[in-house]
Amino acid sequence: MERNNETMLITGASSGLGRELARQAAAAGYRLLLAARSVQKLEELADELYERYQTDVKVYRADLSDGVEWRTVLQHITKENPIIDVLINNAGVGYFRNFTEMETLQTETTMRVNSLAAMEATAAVIPGMMKRGSAHVIMIGSMAGKVATPKAAVYGASKHAIIGFSNGLRQELKPHGIHVTAVNLGPMDTNFFDTADPSGRYQQASAGYMLQPDKVARKILAAIGKGKREINLPGWMGFGSKLYQLLPGLAEKVLGKQFSKK
Repeated sequence: MERNNETMLITGASSGLGRELARQAAAAGYRLLLAARSVQKLEELADELYERYQTDVKVYRADLSDGVEWRTVLQHITKENPIIDVLINNAGVGYFRNFTEMETLQTETTMRVNSLAAMEATAAVIPGMMKRGSAHVIMIGSMAGKVATPKAAVYGASKHAIIGFSNGLRQELKPHGIHVTAVNLGPMDTNFFDTADPSGRYQQASAGYMLQPDKVARKILAAIGKGKREINLPGWMGFGSKLYQLLPGLAEKVLGKQFSKK
């Protein structure tokens, strides 16, 4: 997979899946635009990638929970980089709590970072993509967007929005040669759970099927340039989500205990 001189923007690139995507994309020859809150981590990553691959990396400090700040950063990014070949909306946050216990700020942050910020980034880069006539938008969703569970009502809603947005956008952009892929993931071994699940209970319950960022990143990058609608990992969860859509009541009855392990 050689992508010399193509430009990729990754949000939430300072850790977890975003960092692994950046590493593998650098190895493939992409020019990288990396956005996250921690500019120190981004700069350390940029130095690492330049040393290993002589990759052109630009970093942008951005708090995606602040709409005004994020839109301002996006204006700066697109002014410096008029054409972006690949956008990976990876940034995400979650809080595993019953909805009645969610603080208003947590609800707003979840919806803004997971949904609105991704839509804003997409809106910013689409004009350049349409001029190029060939590009790819990748939305990092979640299995929670297909199968909502207790203590993840808001998180599930934010990811359900991503799936719906991807499905509509895909049809709108197809005539312009732009692919849209939704990536729906089960639990993954990242620092996401430091905020979402400080108790560690869900991580412990999910240890047997926890996804690894390097393998997920490999599958995502391999799909670039192809008209793949969705990537669902692990595969058995993707199959299970289809059964859930057919028989949601039965699934909730049979799998209720499993759904409530947070």
